[in-house]
Amino acid sequence: MKNKLITITLITLFIINISFGIYGLFLNTNKTKDVGNSTNESIKPHIAKIEYKYYLEDEEIYEMPKNNIITNEDGTTTIDENYVFSKYECTNDVKGNFDTENWIFNLDNKNNKDSVCNLYFLKAKYEVSFVLTNAIEDENNEKLVKRETDGIFKLIPNDGYTFKNATCSNNKEAIWDETTQTLKIIAITKETTCNVDFEKKLLNINIIVKNGTGNTNETIYYGDNKSIIIEPNEGYDNAKIACTNNQTATFENNTLNFEKITNNTECTVTFNKIVMKNHKLIISNPTEIEDFTLISDAEQSIETGKDGKIVVRATNGIVPILNCGDTIPTQNELESSDNTKTIEFSFYNMSNDITCQLSK
Repeated sequence: MKNKLITITLITLFIINISFGIYGLFLNTNKTKDVGNSTNESIKPHIAKIEYKYYLEDEEIYEMPKNNIITNEDGTTTIDENYVFSKYECTNDVKGNFDTENWIFNLDNKNNKDSVCNLYFLKAKYEVSFVLTNAIEDENNEKLVKRETDGIFKLIPNDGYTFKNATCSNNKEAIWDETTQTLKIIAITKETTCNVDFEKKLLNINIIVKNGTGNTNETIYYGDNKSIIIEPNEGYDNAKIACTNNQTATFENNTLNFEKITNNTECTVTFNKIVMKNHKLIISNPTEIEDFTLISDAEQSIETGKDGKIVVRATNGIVPILNCGDTIPTQNELESSDNTKTIEFSFYNMSNDITCQLSK
């Protein structure tokens, strides 16, 4: 009887333990569900807050800059690269990388931290402009230059002008090539403006004089006039002028005149020896008249510009007459008496042949 009572007691305790275990499991299950559905924000899983800011050439902009995608005639696409990605900076040591092909920023936030990510972009091409003095820009010049490359620009100076200096923004170095008439701007990394000045050419004239005086070297600005005094040696004249670079000059009154200087030039002025032409002075009948004695030669050769003279002595009170057509000589009585007269007939500055006849 006693053993039966003990058995019943053990069975009853077993049933009670099982019941409480099932009830406890039920309570525990209900508790987990309640937590998952709780409205208490402090218990929800943390979702990281990421804020993006965009900068172009270090200036903040409102949205990410994007390159243009051009569809070609054959259906393929080409990216017109106007911008390049430079770098990123994220707070709280958040990491990431920029996919340039798909143009997106991939965030690697394993620690689920809040962060502000600054994305920096640069222009892929920069505009170069000019302020020119005494020149124009070639219309075929490229307006946009790829980043970090040299820009080469053809500039056309006005006639008679040459390069003086160039000053570019951002302290960019500029190199002028006189041979190609181009300005090279080194490694362009920003929008650039260059002030380029051209000045009037200063030209050289070298004068060499042969058979005369006036050798000289002169400087003169393009387009100006110039007069230089040179003189032939005695007995020389008829200047012959030869200048380099198609320069022209004239000679008048011992002055070499340049109407317009357009290039460096060397001019040689050669004076030639004056060859004087001789003219004849003739007495056609020197012995036909009695009482006349011809003191001078009956036929003379006189240089152009020189004076000719005929001297006649007459006796028996006769006065000689000299008939030379349109030419009237000047008479000068050298000797005079009742019986004899000596007359000098002068022909000044002879320029042609003269034939004369004596008569009473």
